[in-house]
Amino acid sequence: MRYVGIAAVVIVAGAVVWWALAKPPAPTASPPQTPPEDSSAAPSSTPTPTLPAGVVLNFVDTTAAAGIDFQHVDGRTDMEYLMDSTGSGAAWLDYDQDGLLDLFLVQGHPFVPPYPAAGTAAASKLYRNLGNGRFQDTTASAQVAHVGCGQGAAVGDFDNDGFPDLFVTCYGKPNVLYHNVPDGKGGRKFENVTARAGMATHPDWADRPNWSTSAAFLDYDNDGLLDLFVCSYVRIDLAKYPDCVQAATQKHTPCPPLRFAGTVCVLYRNRGDGTFADATKEAGVNAPNAKSLGVVALDLDDDGRIDIFVANDGVPNFLFRNLGQGKFESLGPACGCLVNGVGNPQAYMGVAAGDLDGDGRPDLYSTAFAQEANSFFRNLGKLRFIDATNGSGLGPPSWHRLGFGTCALDVDRDGNLDLVVANGHVMAHIDRDGNPNNTFRQPPLLFVNDGRGRFRDFSRQAGVAFQKNYVGRGLALADYDNDGRVDLYLADSGGKAVLLHNEGQTPNHWIRLELVGTKSNRDAVGAKVTFQVGGRTIVRHREAGGSYLSAHDPRLLVGLGPAERVDRIEIRWPSGLVQQFEALAGDHSYRLTEGTAAAERRP
Repeated sequence: MRYVGIAAVVIVAGAVVWWALAKPPAPTASPPQTPPEDSSAAPSSTPTPTLPAGVVLNFVDTTAAAGIDFQHVDGRTDMEYLMDSTGSGAAWLDYDQDGLLDLFLVQGHPFVPPYPAAGTAAASKLYRNLGNGRFQDTTASAQVAHVGCGQGAAVGDFDNDGFPDLFVTCYGKPNVLYHNVPDGKGGRKFENVTARAGMATHPDWADRPNWSTSAAFLDYDNDGLLDLFVCSYVRIDLAKYPDCVQAATQKHTPCPPLRFAGTVCVLYRNRGDGTFADATKEAGVNAPNAKSLGVVALDLDDDGRIDIFVANDGVPNFLFRNLGQGKFESLGPACGCLVNGVGNPQAYMGVAAGDLDGDGRPDLYSTAFAQEANSFFRNLGKLRFIDATNGSGLGPPSWHRLGFGTCALDVDRDGNLDLVVANGHVMAHIDRDGNPNNTFRQPPLLFVNDGRGRFRDFSRQAGVAFQKNYVGRGLALADYDNDGRVDLYLADSGGKAVLLHNEGQTPNHWIRLELVGTKSNRDAVGAKVTFQVGGRTIVRHREAGGSYLSAHDPRLLVGLGPAERVDRIEIRWPSGLVQQFEALAGDHSYRLTEGTAAAERRP
């Protein structure tokens, strides 16, 4: 997270002063790097955009009605440690395989005294989806009451047994790998297999605390087993922690990442026997100076191999090209998505991937700090990207926002991927600067896509929930009630859970696919799916990771526009098998299994 030009900060340890609301350096003064025309200071200056006939956007906060009662603990102290400001995330997973997405919420914890009394510390929670919009707290019976400075979560069936497993990232203690196993009563529970899997220690933790953030299960070597990529953030030494003070308030503020040394992300290779090997160096993803917060993995160059994009905070991003045979190449700045369009690293946080301009190639969208525009990296093919933020409509609305979680979803089901962003500052006292556009709690953003990579901000028309302010961090999408509309979970750091039910209206149709690999990894991560719909081609990918500290619904929910059926679906499985399914009716869900000719209707 970058702080230059945001607030006056005195870093006593380094005798460095950052001046209040200073003009950004000249290289960042490109069109999207200017204050937005539709800022809250002058909302009437921008005409209210209109939606197509019959389309209504409306997300409703149904947290209490759903039975979800969760209060996040951020551990924030007067010192405003950087670690106070990053968590946390959430994960959607159908842990009992009843066809309904359950919700795992990551909990934080103080990492300096005073600590909660023994047995009183808040824990992560798992809510089982009962249907009809209701959830039940099954944390105790599922044995996932993780206590610690939780950051994020990733989901993947690492043993291909048909039940999703869970990985929780942490600060200050080892990450946790939970294996989904029978509970002996006809249900499911989780077993902590971290030590058995070989993840309880790491050489890098010998001289620093573990600080893992986002993670993604992916099959990088295409052996049919899900491996695990784990983002690593900065190196912390509490004994030598910098003293960072906000000049305007004379209060401590989170120190920027430039005050800390970088680290190295970790890639674990799945051995297939329940254990994992550290393959970071061997695979070529041991790029130095990682300050990594977001990751997404999918086939970005259409060669059938899964690539990895990592969003870094204040230093250039990483793009790892999969060369095959378990090897990656770390691409340089010429790939076009490591820095913004004028060559500057930004404080990138979360990331969304998908075909945002309708050309069939997956693009990248990454959130950034306040007074840095979020970046839209258009995929030009052959792992070449261009910063297409200028003119896309995505830059100005994000100027005053500090973005974290983000996701690509088709909110109006017209076949085009829209974008949602969770926002919230890291400085708890930023409101005392007196700038109404630069606040601690911030509303989320919703952008509607015209299909050609041009977006309009429809946040004000997205329902009451989008008018509220949050300290937004994780953001995870799922159609938790299986009604063909994408719902959202927004993690409010230090606040209550926020479940947003999509109660919008649209005349457009949809189809949902659950992909099941057989020769490929069972989750089919890395698959490319092409839809032929009424003369139109729509391309989607089964990706790994995405957003910030969070895990999405693993199923593909695709808008069909006015078409009532899909003429043809082609799947290129990670194994290389290409399979086609003909004439599937819209407004239904299907399970498509690798090597099986018939589609199976699902709830």
